[in-house]
Amino acid sequence: MTADSRLNRIDKNKINITNPYNLDLTLFANKDVPVDSSSVDELIDLLKIKETIKIFDDISGNPEIINVALTPDFHKGKGVPVGTVLTTKGFFIPQAIGNDVNCGMRLHTTSLTKDQIKGDLDGLEKNFRHIFFEGGRNIPMSRVQREALFRNGITGLLDTTSGFNEGLWSLFHDLNIERELNNISQKGSLKADSTYGLDEFLGPEDRITRDGQIGSIGGGNHFVELQYVKNIVDGQIAHAWGLKKGMVVVMIHTGSLAIGHLSGNLFKDIVRRNYPNLKYPSNGVFPLMCSDENREDLNLFWDSLSNAGNFAFANRMFLSIMALESLQRKFGSIDFNLLYDAPHNFVWKKDVDGETTFVHRKGACPAGGLIDMKNTPFEYYGEPVIVPGSMGASSYLLAGLGNSESECSASHGAGRVLSRGKALNADEKEFKKFLENFRVVTPVDLRRQDIKLRKDIVKQTLSDIKKEAPFAYKGITPVIETLAGSGIANPVVELEPLMTIKG
Repeated sequence: MTADSRLNRIDKNKINITNPYNLDLTLFANKDVPVDSSSVDELIDLLKIKETIKIFDDISGNPEIINVALTPDFHKGKGVPVGTVLTTKGFFIPQAIGNDVNCGMRLHTTSLTKDQIKGDLDGLEKNFRHIFFEGGRNIPMSRVQREALFRNGITGLLDTTSGFNEGLWSLFHDLNIERELNNISQKGSLKADSTYGLDEFLGPEDRITRDGQIGSIGGGNHFVELQYVKNIVDGQIAHAWGLKKGMVVVMIHTGSLAIGHLSGNLFKDIVRRNYPNLKYPSNGVFPLMCSDENREDLNLFWDSLSNAGNFAFANRMFLSIMALESLQRKFGSIDFNLLYDAPHNFVWKKDVDGETTFVHRKGACPAGGLIDMKNTPFEYYGEPVIVPGSMGASSYLLAGLGNSESECSASHGAGRVLSRGKALNADEKEFKKFLENFRVVTPVDLRRQDIKLRKDIVKQTLSDIKKEAPFAYKGITPVIETLAGSGIANPVVELEPLMTIKG
């Protein structure tokens, strides 16, 4: 751990962070989880929000910060550290969600085994590259479907797609999406009354069209990955969730792409126009106060948040369908069941003693316990918590324990230890060794002779991969040990990667 006088270890899994606002800041991190001082600086700067909200005391009913918890993958972000869970009353912070609204994780089980997959990785790579990057994606939609998606999420698609089987929609119907709605956080269906700023994306009313967003992975640390169950840690829960050793699973990590950026920019416009006669906050973080005066802006915010959130749920669903299409071209019909889908960049409304609070999770995922998951398929085991490792490293599936100190929240991954810029300067020999031992499918096939001759394309592609290589991230083992040791979530299975598709 970095030597920083502000970090005071409470026990082997928790650290208290001294701060000028006398807030109880708990960072969940054991001694093997690195903590960078720059992320602590960013957190304390964020908490200047306490000074900003004082000027709104008279219109927002004593707004306050209720709780701050920091997950083991805590690291510097862009104004708000990744791994921050922030609970507020009387206001919320759109910037604590970020532009990639409802970036999240999705996990499917299959009837395939790792030996089947390893038998022809070249053929599978060809299938995946065609479906994901070379024109094989075929998701036609009408304006009615898109509007239903933005307003009502996956249930909106179910209501408007009956009998439509063109392209990948046939698999949409084969998978019986309606049956698995309870395996998606909030059923993947958020209510919105408007689709502000989305008219051009909705498309024409008189014909079916295809767009470049739905069914795309996005950049950065987003991926679609084939994995297999390497180790079973909790046999009872693994059996209940249909997991067997050697089973192949498909993990998906992505969000709302350009739709989220549109919403993020709208959020900035909304909050800034509330400050026409006020000095801008010194930390550049603008709270949106909950008051009757702001009712129109609040409604616009929640609608836009739901629009982007619904798109992200649908995008992960279509990426899973594309993965299924790629696998079935090789293996024929296979079982393909959704285990869970949950966001990690979102804000949730939560009633506490008759008052509405707002739980922001920036790079943190929900980890509800038995009570939180009542009337869902997970009420006897806790909420599935999907924690990916770095590219090429193990990932884990855990069961949430509903830890109130962490605001029922867990890590959304291992967490960066190097910025993307610093990762580019890492050891070339280590990076080369990684590429030799792991298969990464990108839009560019680096083994093609004509591509090898384009040094500019090869350099850019390798740079994009290097930014997300294992040495840029914390080790996954201490993160999982912290989650288990602090009573946030218990490991169920360890998952080992076979192939990663990067957008």
